[in-house]
Amino acid sequence: MTADADDYFRDLYELGANRSLSLDEKIEQAITIGRDRLGLAYGVLSYTAEGEYNVVGSTIETGDYAAGTVHNLDETWCRHVVNDREMLIVSDADASEYADDIAAEATGLQCYIGAPILVDGEAYGTLCYSDDTPREREFEDQEQQFVELLTQWISYEIERHKHYQTVEAQNERLNEFAGVLAHDIRNPLTAAIGYTEYALESVPDSVATHLHTVLDSLDRIETLITNTLSLARDGADVGEREPVDIAAIARDAWDIVSPPNATLTVSDSRTIMADRSRLQQLFENLFRNVKEHCGEDVIVSVRGTETGFEVSNDGPELPEPIAESVFGGSFGQNRVGLGLLIVERIVSGHGWEGDVETTPEETKFIFSDIGTATKAGKTV
Repeated sequence: MTADADDYFRDLYELGANRSLSLDEKIEQAITIGRDRLGLAYGVLSYTAEGEYNVVGSTIETGDYAAGTVHNLDETWCRHVVNDREMLIVSDADASEYADDIAAEATGLQCYIGAPILVDGEAYGTLCYSDDTPREREFEDQEQQFVELLTQWISYEIERHKHYQTVEAQNERLNEFAGVLAHDIRNPLTAAIGYTEYALESVPDSVATHLHTVLDSLDRIETLITNTLSLARDGADVGEREPVDIAAIARDAWDIVSPPNATLTVSDSRTIMADRSRLQQLFENLFRNVKEHCGEDVIVSVRGTETGFEVSNDGPELPEPIAESVFGGSFGQNRVGLGLLIVERIVSGHGWEGDVETTPEETKFIFSDIGTATKAGKTV
């Protein structure tokens, strides 16, 4: 590789690392880098997914094939790239098999090299470089590889920007949903709980039984709202980490949930670096799952391990579809509820590994790759 070629690769690397530039600015500079590297007159990035040749970026400032112009795809050299999904190289059109190609007459270009842009595996468009005059020499392997590198780089940048916009839109919808939950639903729910508790003070036992059922249902709705708000607002975000004793945080969570159908045992405690609030939330959701789904006389065990900790219970076995959906599976109709999804997000936010093992005798949630907090507040 020549020193000049090294310079172009370095320029491309520095361009990718420059976070101050917008996507359009990065693409514009990348197209220019390719044009200069190949020594051709024009560089064009097109969008062709809708059947037309839309010029997205171009080194041509005005006239045909400037950015923003639209052309008949069937009259361009790029139609071969779109149809074949592979690079097309024409150093001298008149001296090649493409001498009578419609693109030669329609565009007037005698030299062309272009490759497909793929976004999420789907055809997006093309990146091409061209000139009105034939090239005196063939495109070298290194030059072809450079064009391929540019297409991959631009594909990645467009794909990353697309995913970022998708996440932003999802977050906006979640925030709107959280606002509805926090005000439009929670406020009347709070009133319903208050009036039900007030009514319990003055009704006979036969009616009180039914009102307790109503109150339990309202409390369940309150829990669902709390969990949904947690997902919408916190997601996988984890705040500042500090040394946390597993036994102490587990007991704090147990006191809050207070499962009347279970007892807690803790052994082999250890201190880890974690977001205290989020870790307590993890335990609360696991304990609440026991409270709501595991029947009577359940023993819940929290145990420190060499790589993290485990939370197990001797309640009923998790159904196979649910067990398989936890930690990496898809969230759908087979889920127990939002609690396990929140547990997943907390684990993911900390960068830990999570797994679940379930048998008729025991269900065990395993959290590993955690490390141990030292006295200096670091993880080893």
